[in-house]
Amino acid sequence: MSNTGLTQEEIDACRESFLKFDVDRSGTIDQWELKGVLQQMGQHPSDEELFQMISEVDDNSSNSIDFSEFLQVIAKQKELAENSEESDVIDAWVAVGGDRPEDAATDPEGVVDTNKLVKIIKQDFGLPIDIEKLVREIDLDGSGEIDFHEFKQLLC
Repeated sequence: MSNTGLTQEEIDACRESFLKFDVDRSGTIDQWELKGVLQQMGQHPSDEELFQMISEVDDNSSNSIDFSEFLQVIAKQKELAENSEESDVIDAWVAVGGDRPEDAATDPEGVVDTNKLVKIIKQDFGLPIDIEKLVREIDLDGSGEIDFHEFKQLLC
């Protein structure tokens, strides 16, 4: 793992993308080339967001970024995506009756009744999954309740 928090595999994939989009072979990519890379990754930032991304890492104010600066952008995008996913899991937890954490740095506490969870999944959302089986696999102690970590396993 590098100091960016990216794995070697991610860095290699970034290098491949960087070289692909460094069309003029300058060793840097500009805002428009960065937009192409991010779109390839399934992200669609606005021009303003692109400008902000570059200005946050562009140490020499060249309005373009080299590979190390590019890695910083990708690492930040990865972190934002992970935080967004965690937020979605917490929102789902609250939707099924769990407690919202006091602050963003802590996991929610409390438990959710598995019967309530099954009702929400089957009746309210009408999802055709065997939620009872999944709950049995997650609720190892058979308490009829799942905590946030068990709920997270259920979703992942």
